[in-house]
Amino acid sequence: MVVRSLRVARLGRVALVLVALGVLVGSTACSGEDPSSSLPRPKPGFCEAAQRYDNRVERRASLTEQITILEKLARNAPKDVKPDAELFLNRMRAYQAASKRERKKLQGDPKVAQAVDAVNRRAQNGCDFFKRQPGSGL
Repeated sequence: MVVRSLRVARLGRVALVLVALGVLVGSTACSGEDPSSSLPRPKPGFCEAAQRYDNRVERRASLTEQITILEKLARNAPKDVKPDAELFLNRMRAYQAASKRERKKLQGDPKVAQAVDAVNRRAQNGCDFFKRQPGSGL
């Protein structure tokens, strides 16, 4: 019985440490501070396009409209994510031009998913979305 109590106490401490670590990481991630603050602030065109893309995709924008927005985003992308933005744009163009069968092959490419994540992260950290949209989670 004593051994079980020690295990429970140890598990409780481990759980407490994990919860505290989760709160710390979560509060840092949600603070809106740029963890890579040495990066230059993105051009307004990049931030506007990122915001517009997010809003329009939520409202099911056509592929043509998405590509138009992504062209502006890629044109104004900071150097550190420009290749990622261009990859995303080019893949969307290829998707638009592809047949249904070809579209299935284009979906789920991990390189494109990483590129989209990098662009999203740069927009969220560099465009002050946390300050502009209180409570939106962006």
